[in-house]
Amino acid sequence: MFFLELLIVLLMIFWGVRKGGPFMAFVGGVGMIIFTFILKVKPADPPITVILIMIAVISAAATLQACGGLDLMVRIAEKLLRKNPKMITVLAPVVSYVFTFMSGTGHIIYSLLPVINEISIETGVRPERPISASIVSSQQAITACPISAATVAVLAFMSESSYSSVNIFTLLLVVIPATLIGTVAAAFAVIKKGKELADDPEFQRRVAAGEIVVQSDKEVKKEATSKSAKISLTIFLSTMVLIVLLGAFNGILPKFADGTKLDLTVVIQMFMFAAAAIMVILTKLNSDKVLDQPIFKTGMFAVVLAFGLCWMVNTFIGDQASFITKNMSSLTNQYPWIYILAVFIVGFITTSQSSTTLIMIPIGIALHLPAAVIIAGWVACSSNYFIPDSGQTVAALAFDTAGTTRIGKYVLNHSYMLPGLVCTIVSVVVALGLGSVIF
Repeated sequence: MFFLELLIVLLMIFWGVRKGGPFMAFVGGVGMIIFTFILKVKPADPPITVILIMIAVISAAATLQACGGLDLMVRIAEKLLRKNPKMITVLAPVVSYVFTFMSGTGHIIYSLLPVINEISIETGVRPERPISASIVSSQQAITACPISAATVAVLAFMSESSYSSVNIFTLLLVVIPATLIGTVAAAFAVIKKGKELADDPEFQRRVAAGEIVVQSDKEVKKEATSKSAKISLTIFLSTMVLIVLLGAFNGILPKFADGTKLDLTVVIQMFMFAAAAIMVILTKLNSDKVLDQPIFKTGMFAVVLAFGLCWMVNTFIGDQASFITKNMSSLTNQYPWIYILAVFIVGFITTSQSSTTLIMIPIGIALHLPAAVIIAGWVACSSNYFIPDSGQTVAALAFDTAGTTRIGKYVLNHSYMLPGLVCTIVSVVVALGLGSVIF
């Protein structure tokens, strides 16, 4: 029955990935019908905690976007990059990392790519270098951001299991240094990659044809920053810091009459909704605009995915928990790289950190793997560069007007492979080392 149920889960995931979009969540319902009506498997509870945290965080992030806070972040990024244009290959990935970390979404990279490309050409730096490393780093930062869908899912799963050593503070102590070191390593890995622009035939052809006009010392148009943008960004970032501090000093969390203490997952929900409310009040925003924001739409897709897909996976794991423990835990505990590699593979198949988290973290918990291995494996979920078919990797090809960022003839020999593998390997190794000490 284990292999039959596993086959059903894999077929549903494969079918969902092929069709794409919300269909990935919808097939979870198909799998649940097969499990319950045909195989007589008792359904597990949907991941309610994960879903509730996601909704609260997405609401706050979308409110920030509606208030202009995300646009303000992009303008700050451009100023930082233009102050040190010669260091664009190292600075751009770090800035991309920081801005994903602050916003909770890798989609902010779309706003940064034109800036990175323009500054690179102006300073004679091959755009492929900072662009490829920035794509990788912006995705890797999702596993360090305390409010990303993937991170809140990990925290929810861990809080409901026996891994009491993993909370928002200890998790960030491991993943922030690990992924940031991986980002810097990726940047240095490509610092001399490819031909210089002066020697690149495709770039020279485009310049000769008038497709690219090279300008130096370009005057940056100054735009007035709205008061709403400043207020919303301050509230959003302050709330993030406050949540992390409450996780670090959880002794100040309220205790109730029955002796229990307020769970940090509930704290995240409360404070994120409160942050959204304060932003709306202080900026006088029409809250209906929140529903139209790109972050709200993509975020709610992640919520639907958590419901349909994770419900099916949890039902499978719940029914086969004893088999998994008896037959597979000893193997994965002896060879933890098997689990880490599995997370990496699922990551580039689904091209989504949240999808991979919902699938693989419950499996790691069911296998009773050490917390350090589960978290190090989770860091490997940002592998959507491996097969360059995700939105970010495809978009970067168009934003590179010099034509230096490419997908090779054999598909896998593309611009993102070197910085991606370096970032993943370094991040996983550092996370494994830090996790062994902290957890």
